[in-house]
Amino acid sequence: MRRLVLAGAVPVLVSMALLQGCSKPQDCPKVAPVQQESVKSGAEEESYDCSSLEGAGLLKKTWCDARSAFEGSSVSEDISSFTPYLTGFRNGVNDASQAETSKVAREALEGQREKPEEAGYRAGYKSVLQKMGIHEYNCRDSEQTSEFKDRWCEAEDAYRVSGVGSTENPFVRGRFIDGYMAGGRVALTVPTSMEAFLGGDNPQGKQSAIFKPEGDLRPTENAFYKGFDDGYKAMIASIRESINQVMQQMQAPNGGGMQMPDGMQLPEGLVPPQSGQ
Repeated sequence: MRRLVLAGAVPVLVSMALLQGCSKPQDCPKVAPVQQESVKSGAEEESYDCSSLEGAGLLKKTWCDARSAFEGSSVSEDISSFTPYLTGFRNGVNDASQAETSKVAREALEGQREKPEEAGYRAGYKSVLQKMGIHEYNCRDSEQTSEFKDRWCEAEDAYRVSGVGSTENPFVRGRFIDGYMAGGRVALTVPTSMEAFLGGDNPQGKQSAIFKPEGDLRPTENAFYKGFDDGYKAMIASIRESINQVMQQMQAPNGGGMQMPDGMQLPEGLVPPQSGQ
């Protein structure tokens, strides 16, 4: 036992002897730095059971969503690609939840292989769009036309010239379109539409079409109110044009001017059509 103790003490004694008188840097022996275990990235350390997401936190939820999207992606052949894919996925979710414009093209370029992080970002960004129910139309596609699609594309055209925000931001654009649709609907209500036609956009003594809060608004909020104003005015203009066309087409059978019923008069600026015009 004594030999073992001495044997263990020898290295310590040698080290102490070497360090004696080591008051100057040049007298001190060089000591190799301690090698620490390499730290793995958070993505590599993460692993979750995705069979149940009830009560799942943000990390587990985004991890499982990213894993599911990754398995059907073009970069899934290399499992090591999941680490940058997950990073991109979470960044895409974050930007979309803040209603920011996507940092990568929202559609992959045909024939070009995607980088894992870009593919993940795109999938994360789109996942928020889907969960929020933001639907978009391709207005250049003539198939599956509908009245709603026509109005949606009309609102999108108005958004492009409004200067409210980037045409690549689906959240700001979506709120503008919602406002545009709502403004048009309010303009069609009775008696709003006729009163506006007869007496201007906001007839005297009547309430305004919508109340816009004062102060700085978020881009999405500002887009909604701008869209409402544009949609309301566009519908009023459309109503006036339609009534003008109807009145121009009406001709009195005796060749005289059109006679208005008792108690009614033409709006200011309108002249009854004459026969032969």
